[in-house]
Amino acid sequence: MSSDRTITRLEPRFLETINPVASLGFIGLATDRASLPDFVDFLAPFAGVGVHATRIPFDDVANPETLAAMSVELATGASQLVPGQPLDSISYSCTSGTVAIGEDVVEFEIHRVRPDVPVVTPIGGAFEALRQLGCERISLLVPYLIETTEMMADHFKGAGFTLDRIATFDLGGDPDMNRMDPKRIIEAGIEVCAPDSDALFVSCTGWRTSGVVDSLEEALGRPVVTSNQALAWHALRSAGITDTCDGRGRLFRER
Repeated sequence: MSSDRTITRLEPRFLETINPVASLGFIGLATDRASLPDFVDFLAPFAGVGVHATRIPFDDVANPETLAAMSVELATGASQLVPGQPLDSISYSCTSGTVAIGEDVVEFEIHRVRPDVPVVTPIGGAFEALRQLGCERISLLVPYLIETTEMMADHFKGAGFTLDRIATFDLGGDPDMNRMDPKRIIEAGIEVCAPDSDALFVSCTGWRTSGVVDSLEEALGRPVVTSNQALAWHALRSAGITDTCDGRGRLFRER
């Protein structure tokens, strides 16, 4: 093809990396509209940290069977995270899904395609966070169906925590969970947290909680850990970033 145009070829100049501090992988659910923006909100104070996300198929109804079925999608999802580019950690963004599948299976499936990258889960991050904060007695606030809530409670007890109170909104899946008013989460957290509990855990990455943690901690006078908060915190720590910050709860301020 010939043309009378003159096209100037320019010399590019590249950055050494687009994320000078860390590149964090993120595997979300196809149905979820809340976890990724909330995860990014928790990371906002950390300049130079980038998030690269992909999604895996999931059903609109979250019960132990549909949650466990996600295990076969994890390796494919991980393979779509900026192929050939380095990552400092990979987060799987489903708390109840991790429990239904098993943390060891989540890690195994992701490591099939990304063998050298630390794998982070909301429940693993939450347990580490609660232990580092010195919390053994927990009040648990969740959105899940009753059978999924029972599965979560059993997992906490199996990990050595004492559950003082458990409360759920008994919701079926992301279409409703994602629409929860953050003010209602604050109200419920204050209502649910037992006087003897060391901390309140607000479970589910499908809830946006970056704007509720400080309010809940101020009202309750004790640590509050949420799924997205713990996931973001553990993703940073697994990537070797130990910086702290205000405005994201005691976990980010002290640990």
